[in-house]
Order: sequence, then C-alpha cells, then structure tokens
Amino acid sequence: MIKFQGGKFDNPNRLFKGINKEWTSVNTNPGNLKELIPEFYLDNPDFLVNKQKLDLGLRSNGKRVDDAKLPNWASSPEDFLRKNRAALESEYVSNHIHLWIDLIFGCK
Repeated sequence: MIKFQGGKFDNPNRLFKGINKEWTSVNTNPGNLKELIPEFYLDNPDFLVNKQKLDLGLRSNGKRVDDAKLPNWASSPEDFLRKNRAALESEYVSNHIHLWIDLIFGCK
C-alpha cells in the first residue's frame, strides 16, 4: 500500500495521535467532523497498535509516531474496544440513536 503513497507515509504530524487528542479536536473545532470506523466496535485491536514497528516518523515535537494513545479509563486496546462496544450497545444509546440519525441523515 505504501507504493500508492509515493513510497512514504503521510506527514507524522497529520497521523492519528490518540483517542483523547481526537476527541478534544472534534469538540473544540466545529468544522472537524469525524466518525468512528467500524473497527472501533470489533474484537481486533490491531489497528490501534503498531505491531510491525513501522517507522511512521517523528512529530514536530520530536516524539515518534507509534501505538495510538488510549484514554486513562482503558487498561489495554482490548479493554478500550470492549468498553466502547458496551457504550454503543447501552440503553442510553438505544434510547437516543434516533437523534443521531436525524442529525446525520434527516432533518436536523
């Protein structure tokens, strides 16, 4: 796949940093609209971990791009996915999903 990117990964400063950073970015910038990909609700956490130890570069702050940073309430990538899926399947979401559907596809 790297062949399709001109032989290079994207700019390290533009790569996914972590859950908290993206959450903050979306909540502070109304133009930053993001939705979670289905992998956030499945059992395989590989997309959150750089198992192949690919050299994704250094950010402008000197930190190497590696595994996605998880929130403090998640003890592991597997725990994060399990809790994320439980939240999606919760009674609260079941009772309010119609509001999201109206916002994304409907009249809001």
